[in-house]
Amino acid sequence: MTLPVGSTLVPVIFASDATHLTNFSGDGKLWPIYMSIGNIPSSIRQKPNQRAWVLVVLLPVRPKRVHKKAGWSAAQQERESLETTHNLLRHILNPISNATQDGITTWCGDRMKRKCYIRVVAWLADHMENCTIHAVYNTRCGICECPADELGHHTKSSPPRDHKFYAE
Repeated sequence: MTLPVGSTLVPVIFASDATHLTNFSGDGKLWPIYMSIGNIPSSIRQKPNQRAWVLVVLLPVRPKRVHKKAGWSAAQQERESLETTHNLLRHILNPISNATQDGITTWCGDRMKRKCYIRVVAWLADHMENCTIHAVYNTRCGICECPADELGHHTKSSPPRDHKFYAE
């Protein structure tokens, strides 16, 4: 998509890392998701006292599997947990999705009104969180379609993963 003349691109960066809270009352965990704007210089973004990162949401980490419920398999629990996480992320990121398509008119630092288009350009997370966010198995390569049994000692070239296949 080509942006209209005079519009502004607002690159958005997200970061997340599950946080362990306690060992004594149910292994509590939270999943904070932070957001920053990509136009901020990294020398500023890397300093916590500059407040370049904004906490967007604290997601609850899914509970451990419950094996005692009849008719509720571990696979079904895992699927429902991932669906809940994706529904929460979809709800939280929906305003950004609308601004990506239509843009938003806002005042800029130079006191001019501009049409701004938001693009998510990065999500900083470890491998397990990336797997959860993108709904891929953690035993698969996120870049190519390398078989799981060849990970780590891959010698032949596998085709790149078609991420459009996974999009809704």
